[in-house]
Order: sequence, then C-alpha cells, then structure tokens
Amino acid sequence: MKIVFFLVFVWSCIWANSMVHFEKGWQLVGVPTTLHNMKDFNNSHVKLIWGFNATEQKWEGYSPDAAISKKLSAHDTLASLEPYQAIWIFSYDAWSLEIADTTALDTPVNNSIVLKKGWNLLTIPNKSIVYKDFFGDALVWKYDEKWSVNDSSLDFPTITNIKESEGFWVKSKRDEVIEMGEQLSKLRTFTSKEEMLSYLREMRKSGDYRNRDMYYWGDIAMLPPVVNDTTTDATANEEKENIDATTTNLQESGVDESDVLKHDGKYIFSIDNARQKIFITSFENITQKKYAPVNTISTTEQGSIIAMHLQNNRLILLSNNESYFFSSQPQSENNATVKTDAVAPYETAWNAKITIYDTSNINDIKKLSTHAINGTYEESRLIDNKLYFITRYYPQVQYEYPKIYVDTLCSTLNIQEIYSSCAATSLLIGSQTSANGIIQDCDYGDTYTLWKDNQCYNYNYDSDGKAWKYDYENPILISENLTPKIVSDANISELIKPSKLYAPQKLDQNSGITTISTFDIASAQYKQSISFLGDTHTYYASLTSLYLVSNQYPLYYNFYNYKERQMIYKFALDENLSYKGRGFVDGTMLNQFSMSEKDEYLRVATTQGDSWSQTGTNNSIYTLKENNEILEIKGSLSGLGKSGERIMGVRFSGDRGFVVTFRQTDPLYTLDLSDPLQPKTIGELSIPGFSRYLHVVDANRVLSVGRDADENTGQALGLQLQLFDITDFANPILADKIQVGNDLTFSAAEYNHKAFVYRPSDLMFGLPFTDYVYANGLDGFHMPTNSTENFGIYQVDGMSIKEIHTISKTLDDNYWGNEKRGLIFDLNNTTYGALFEGSDVLSDTIVNGK
Repeated sequence: MKIVFFLVFVWSCIWANSMVHFEKGWQLVGVPTTLHNMKDFNNSHVKLIWGFNATEQKWEGYSPDAAISKKLSAHDTLASLEPYQAIWIFSYDAWSLEIADTTALDTPVNNSIVLKKGWNLLTIPNKSIVYKDFFGDALVWKYDEKWSVNDSSLDFPTITNIKESEGFWVKSKRDEVIEMGEQLSKLRTFTSKEEMLSYLREMRKSGDYRNRDMYYWGDIAMLPPVVNDTTTDATANEEKENIDATTTNLQESGVDESDVLKHDGKYIFSIDNARQKIFITSFENITQKKYAPVNTISTTEQGSIIAMHLQNNRLILLSNNESYFFSSQPQSENNATVKTDAVAPYETAWNAKITIYDTSNINDIKKLSTHAINGTYEESRLIDNKLYFITRYYPQVQYEYPKIYVDTLCSTLNIQEIYSSCAATSLLIGSQTSANGIIQDCDYGDTYTLWKDNQCYNYNYDSDGKAWKYDYENPILISENLTPKIVSDANISELIKPSKLYAPQKLDQNSGITTISTFDIASAQYKQSISFLGDTHTYYASLTSLYLVSNQYPLYYNFYNYKERQMIYKFALDENLSYKGRGFVDGTMLNQFSMSEKDEYLRVATTQGDSWSQTGTNNSIYTLKENNEILEIKGSLSGLGKSGERIMGVRFSGDRGFVVTFRQTDPLYTLDLSDPLQPKTIGELSIPGFSRYLHVVDANRVLSVGRDADENTGQALGLQLQLFDITDFANPILADKIQVGNDLTFSAAEYNHKAFVYRPSDLMFGLPFTDYVYANGLDGFHMPTNSTENFGIYQVDGMSIKEIHTISKTLDDNYWGNEKRGLIFDLNNTTYGALFEGSDVLSDTIVNGK
C-alpha cells in the first residue's frame, strides 16, 4: 500500500498543471486563460464549439473538422477567447485540456470580467467559487444538466454558487468591467438567518471541494451552565493608596491591554497557571517581603488563563477551554455500486471564556458573571469600562462523500505489473530524472504507458482493482454547526446576527469567522457582536477604532498567482460597533506597532520579500483613510533600508515615526508624518545590531530593546538597551547603550512590549531577562547550568542610561511555568522593585529615602 501512495504522489507532482475536463456531448464550460487561437481544440475529441460575441450580441463558431467548419460560414469564426469567456462545446468523448501556468507568482492574472449590456456568455476567470449574487442585479443562468437561475421568482432551481470553468449566461443592464479582486473582497451582510446559513453552508462545501479537506468537526459540545452570583457585600474596600507604580505598558493611552500581571494601586493580581489560581498580594506586603497571598482565586473551572484586565473593581479573566471530538470511519462493503466514507481525523473544539469578578472587597471577591463563546480567544481591549473581545470560530460540518465507480480501462490494468516495473522501482529508489520527470534509460512497459495515457493516477482503487473517485459535487451532510453560540450565565443564544456578519462574494476560502463582542464591565453583561469572514492575526486599537489584519484573506486572484499582501478591516468603537471598511497593503506587518491612527489616517509599516530572495526586500510606510467602506491608500514611502533588510522595530508617535531595519547593521530612520499624503524620511543612523522594541521617552529621546550584532556578518549577539538622541530629528545620534547579561541572555521584552515597564515620573524602566550558562552534558548535549532569572532596573538620565539595580534568583523546577513581569513602585518615600512569576515573587529596595 505504501507503494501506491508514493507512486500517486510522484505522478501528481509530474503532471501538476491545471486541467480543464470536458465530458462527452454538449456542455457549457470556460477555459480560465487567454487563448490567442483555437489550436488547443484541434484534436479528435472536439466536434464543434460555439462562442458568443457580447459586443455584437451574436454567435461565433469553430470546428477542427473542415466539413463542419465549412457549414459555419454563415457565422463569424471564433478565433480567440478571453479568460472570462465561456463556450458551448460538443465532444465525442471525455478528455482533458492541460493549461500551463507561466505567470510570475506575484503577478495577478485574469482579474477582470468585461460585461456588455445584454447577454454575456461567461466563466469565472480565476480559481474562485463565487456566491449567487456576485453579479448584483444582473440575471444569471447556469446549465449543469438542467438550468438554474439567480432569480427566486422564476420557476427554476436557484443558483447557489458558480465555480471556475463553469459556463453561465449573464444578462446585464449596462456595460461595466468587474474587477475580480475588488468585487470578491467587498463585504456584504444578510437579510435573514436562512440566507446567512445558506451562504456558510455553501462556503464550507466549496472550501472542502477546493481543498479536499473533508474535515470532521463533530457536534458542538453544550457549554456548562454557570451560576450567576450577583450578591454584593456591604463591606467596601478601604480607600486605595495613591501609589506611583508601573502598569501594563500600553501602545495607546487609555486603551488597556490584557496582561498576566495587573494592580489597582493597592493589590497586585498575578496569573499562576502552574498552580491554577490568581495570586493576590499587596504593595505593603511586598515591601516587607511577605509573599504569602492576601487572597487567591481558583481558576480550575476556567482552565488556562491567557490574560486579564483590571479596572474599576472589576477583574476580567480571559481563557480558552478545549474539548475533544472523536470520529469513526464507516466500513465499506465490496462490490457495491456506491460507497460512502467519512474522512474523519481527530478535531478539537474550543470555547473562549470571560469571567468577571467584583474585587471591591479583597477579602470577599465575588464572581459576577461567566460568558463562554464557541471558538478561540484572539485578543482584547478595554476602554472606559467596555471590553472588546475578539474570537475566531470555524463552522463545524461533517460530510460523507459518495464513491463513484468509473467505467475506465484503468480498472482492467494489472497494477502489480506497474509496481514491479523498472519505472516504479526507479522512482522508489530515487533514480536520476530529467527535467520533465521521465526516468532516463528505463523501459516503462505497455501497462505503464496505458496507465499514464488514461490518467489512471487520478483514481482510487478498491481491493478488486476497480477504479473509483469521490463525488465531491454531491456531499452527504451528516451534521453542521455553522455559527458560534454564547453562553452567558446558563443562557444560550446565537452570537452572530445576519445583519452583523460581513462576508465576501468568494466562497472557496478559509472558513474562519472573526467576531468582536462587547461587554459592559460595570454590569458584567454581554452587549453585542459583529463578525466577518476572515482569519486575523494582528490587532490595533485607538480610542475610537479597532483594526484587524489578515494575511489569510480570501484568495482573490488565481490560486497560483497572489501578491504578498495583507487586508486591514476597520471597525468603529461606537454604540453600534460599526464596520467601516477594508483595504490592502503590500507586504507583511511586524506586529501591532506597525499600525497607528491619527486624525482619521491609519499609518502602516510593512516589509515585502525576504533577504534570501532574488528580488530582495522593500520596506514601506502607507497612510490610509476610510472612504465608502474602502481604506484608500493616500500616501506611501518606500525604499526604507537596503535590499535584504527587514523591519525589525517600528513606532509611531504623533506626527513622527521611527523604523528600524536590519540585515547586518541597524539603520534607524526618523520619519515626518505631518502630511499624511507625503510621508518623508528625515534622518538615518546606521549602527551595528538592531532594535526590536522602541519606546518614545519625549521629543528628544527614544529608548530601544534589541540585540548587538557583528558588524561584518550580521550575527546577532547579546541583549542591549540603547538611548537615541533625536533632538536634531534629521540627525539621530546613539547617545548611550548598555549590554545586558551575556550572548545567551534572553528577554521577553524583545518580542512582548508588556514585559517592558516604564515610569514616566522619574524615567525609570525595567525588564525581566534570563541568563543562560550552558555546559556539555551527556552525549554532547548542551545543558543549562547556573542560569538565573533577573529583573533589571534602569533610568534615563539626560542622554545616558543608568543601571539602578538587578533582582536575581537561580532558576528552579518551576521556571517554565509562568510568564515573568516586573514592577517598580514607591511606598513611604522608598522605591522598590519586584519580579513576579505566577505566585513566585522576589522584591528588593531600590532607592531609600527619596
């Protein structure tokens, strides 16, 4: 059996070009590529072809048979075809046309459909499956053994989708050009639940057809009911002290980000997943090195806590819970004309969870509500007592695909003869092949030739050698759960509303649904949601807008021809949680700091290409503004850094921007963004190493966390802190730098800005870091020894960085269990530092008698 799979894999690689299949008899089909002449149809399979000239509204004919061609003299000759033009073709037998793809991968092709007023005979010109109302108010007829139409008032079956290579008629009310990328990316909503579910059903079916996913998702597990305890305690917390302490390092002031450590000015809350609890202590206890908790919250029911928010006596825990589905594969019976198999790998179902507590009385913390949403938690923001909670859900569908036995010569061939041939043997032992995949100096044999010529590698075979294939066009629906639900304190409801689900016209796409849900923290209640089709991975929020970025947007171009680009979705953080529009930028973003909003303009930094590619890289800044549900690019600046350099760090601050690129040296660019239509490079500084995180101190200084590097090779060296003097914005200067630890030192602050803490009152800052010391162990393995965890505390003093203090401890058995966070705070005229790792705390006095 291993031989079978290997041979099928090899042959599928050798003959991997796109194929258009033609059946025997009349059919309406499209060939989604430009045909400058009809020579591909000059074969014994074809009898007659009819095309339709939409401009002149008349038929054009072609036949490779001279006698038939002569009879077509009353009609114009069909001489060529555009990628969007379909044909009626009569074939004597079934055959396939191979289409070679010779276009560069980053070049969008077949991206337009030209519609003329009146009738148009069309096909989808790239690898897309589109929804039934893709052509708006135009009338669409499709033929597949019977006619269907997109007008439900007509007494015909309703079109649900249109696939690549299918031909169809469109009666247009006007001349227009449809740009596929633009049309397919437009998001629309639905007027009813039935329409929404029909779309999602077709999307899953079309996605499975394209990818042959055949995923088994199982049934949604009912979420457990939650007891709603809203009783309050009359005992209120005493007045909290006004303490000068570092807090979660935020990108935007007033936009709270979740973290593993939070405090309210008196009490400190730390996530300890290793011990399944929230550890609570006080600043007072920390100063006295009393590390026993003042209280704890068990998180056993919530599962692993990802992060939390704390605001106005409300603690919000955010987590993902998982449950497993197990599937079975029905056994087939031999000699049946139709068989069904459920292709069913193990799958995991997730529920994102929000648990809200009242912490006004630290000795009697009360659970106010629990909310569970089908899907996974992605990100959150908390603004003025309103939580914006982002989740992702995949429609859950189980299909069975009927087996169709095929009457073909392939069933009569002796497969064992192929397996034992020198061709198969040579493939298995990896013999030298030529560029076209043909084994050199090898006699294939007649059986192998028949196998190849009849494309027998396209079929599966049962134990009797009978050829069959899955009927992907007619899947049997076993079960489906297409939309996520929310359980709020035992009340189950639909999370998605038809009028609040935004979906593109393209059906064959990633089926992930991203949802933004809002919760009122004061009342601890769920408010509303808005959703769209598309996976997301980068998130940025201002006080008024939320931007979500996806590099898995629907493939709006030919499947094999796509640009390296990302889609940005914009939502207004208003009472209606409104969808505002979407837009593309070329390249990829580094992280959330690649975006910043100011005066209705979004500034974006991206990198195109890779350092090892022939085309190198291109680093750019774009400015975008919303207009009629489109984020239009209004200004751009390209060419930052040398070819091969990528953006390693970026920060926007008011009308200024800072970008760091790197391959061997670290160019720091200062940008003038005061005119969003014309962003400009003002200054440049090249030094060894690179910066990953940039922190603006004031108008004259910028801090960075990054790495030193070898100036000649670009090899990254030790962790370092840098201070840049930007007093002369056109001529930035490296004012000071400090090496932290050794070449093996690591800090989470390089990749997670929340691990960097900063206090603006005295410009003191800190970061956790780990020093690793390796020694040779058994069998040559390098084992860590004498490694330490540290919290380094520093201060910006003029144009220099002062090393203030380092809190350290030797690593123990629990050091992998929790993320580390540091705190710097004042109490009783003394400055303290503390390092938290779950329930493990180290603290020390930093400055006495301030």
